[in-house]
Amino acid sequence: MSRFILVAMMLTVTVAGCNRFPDNGLQIAANLPPDDGCAVTADQDLRLARGLYDLNILSDYLIAPLLQSFLVSNGLEFQAEQANIQVDNLDITLLLPDGSKPTLAGDLPNPYRVTTSAVIPANIAPGGFSQEVALAVGLPLSYRSALLALLNAGDSAVLLDIRAGGTTFGGFSQRSAPFRWPVDLCEGCLGAICETADELVDSCFPGQDIWQYCAVVVPPAP
Repeated sequence: MSRFILVAMMLTVTVAGCNRFPDNGLQIAANLPPDDGCAVTADQDLRLARGLYDLNILSDYLIAPLLQSFLVSNGLEFQAEQANIQVDNLDITLLLPDGSKPTLAGDLPNPYRVTTSAVIPANIAPGGFSQEVALAVGLPLSYRSALLALLNAGDSAVLLDIRAGGTTFGGFSQRSAPFRWPVDLCEGCLGAICETADELVDSCFPGQDIWQYCAVVVPPAP
């Protein structure tokens, strides 16, 4: 084999190796709640240990996964950054606390995919990570009847097995390892007695996690 052919093969392997991103370059680190101003940011310290979904309110259960990218910057003077990644979907599998998949009333799909949009910049230095928050529907309202059936059957909690997916600006697909988020189910546990209908108008995600809603309006006695 000629020296020229050997050099060409070495160059081919080197280029292919540089262009391949690791399969574990994207991770979900937490699910973030909004602050008192209803803002969610990647650098916030506020965390929740688990979720809570009041099925008496007719709304989706929302999630805000904290996404982390471990892809290292490969930008050149004559080439735009290729390792930025846009996360645009979450694949969610609904599980019971023991990790098994429940039988859902209504033949609803499980797993299912929801959309989101978040761009995570590449890392400047190896060994670090960059992060961003993605807001998405974790439990669609269309699953309410199936969740009520689980609750009435004695299953008071579910697990959301969440995998984030996206594509780098260089065109390489990424899919995160699963992140499991526990969600307790209830009927009316976040309902509050209010003096006016708009008393809890500043509640960010009424009916989920720590956010109450006005279930009953009782004006103060004159």
